[in-house]
Amino acid sequence: MQQSELVRSPFSANIPQWQVAYDSTSLGWLKTCARLYKYQMIDQWSPKSRGIHLMFGGLYASGVEHYAHYRAAGDDHDTATLKMVRWVLENSGTRSDDGVWVPWSPGDHKDANIKNRYTLIRSLVWNVEEHLTSPFQTVVLADGRPAVELTFNFDAFEIEGETVSLSGHLDRLAEANGELWVLDDKTTKGALNAQYFKGYTPHNQMSLYAIAGKVIADRPVRGVLIRAAQIGVGFTRFATGQAPRPSAVLTEWLHNTETWIRQAREYAIADYWPMNETSCDKFGGCAFRDVCAVSPSHRPQWLEEGFERREWNPLIARGDI
Repeated sequence: MQQSELVRSPFSANIPQWQVAYDSTSLGWLKTCARLYKYQMIDQWSPKSRGIHLMFGGLYASGVEHYAHYRAAGDDHDTATLKMVRWVLENSGTRSDDGVWVPWSPGDHKDANIKNRYTLIRSLVWNVEEHLTSPFQTVVLADGRPAVELTFNFDAFEIEGETVSLSGHLDRLAEANGELWVLDDKTTKGALNAQYFKGYTPHNQMSLYAIAGKVIADRPVRGVLIRAAQIGVGFTRFATGQAPRPSAVLTEWLHNTETWIRQAREYAIADYWPMNETSCDKFGGCAFRDVCAVSPSHRPQWLEEGFERREWNPLIARGDI
């Protein structure tokens, strides 16, 4: 039986549209716009194309993850690097109906000269070279596995008699000078300056990761280390910034999050998900902006023509390598 057949629904059995298992992605949709959340999480509409930035970032994170697992299995640096490159090359593409392998290509996207397979491989190789001299070393778990790509799920609240859990995946847990941090790899084409790293505090995903790191390690976590790579046409630059999370800040984040989820329950009961027009232009423009601009009676047709169904379930754990 496939893993997806074993995973329970993230929604309440009593209130079908009320989600009771969240990750940072679904929670971020809710906090951004209830209508956006309804389209993506409940109705399962997604843009037909994943987009160059999402594709590049996902392959980059997976490459770093595989390298760490190869090293933990006993491979030396060079062997692990070669295996990582081979994995990325083999998985950065798709198979057509007739079995022909088609490499991933950013096509005519305006950033195609920056984010492509060449700059992806180059950045990954330089990334793992940089890690050799990093003072932050990956924590090794009690069972000998490296603390990378850790799936978590823990009960966070009880709302009107139902348990609400928080789920997700940590890139890794790292330690230096006796302090424990969650380490998260990011890519950007922008400059790695103070303003860039400031964007992660406050930050929904990083606050959840800091809490999850504390739950997994059962010890204090200082916060999240943002291991960022600036991708350019002829260069990749690296910098690490801190996103500390004092205990009181995390307590407040949990309280705020519970309030949002209680509000989602009211939306679900009323079966009405209001649009937040102030978010329409965020992050380069909402993918559903044109849908929301037409009359409600025309929106189903716009969704059918411009989007595809893609389930997002925070309870699906990532498979073993």
